[in-house]
Amino acid sequence: MIMNPEDMQDKRVVVWLGEIPLGKENEMRYPTEEELEFALYLMDNLSDEECDKMTEEEYSEFEKKAKEIVKERLQSEL
Repeated sequence: MIMNPEDMQDKRVVVWLGEIPLGKENEMRYPTEEELEFALYLMDNLSDEECDKMTEEEYSEFEKKAKEIVKERLQSEL
């Protein structure tokens, strides 16, 4: 049986602020360390104006490179 990467992704909603209500653990989760680092990287390296001017393709390319950089940083910290 071949698994698609999408099938393995966590489909729960990420809770960035606050707490997960009791009984909602199957629907919500806290962000991973990689998601947190990625969000911080975006805030540090891409202004709202720059983001607004980007095409979807440009943003996708930026996002891809940013994820690689964040992964490398996290790996080097281990």
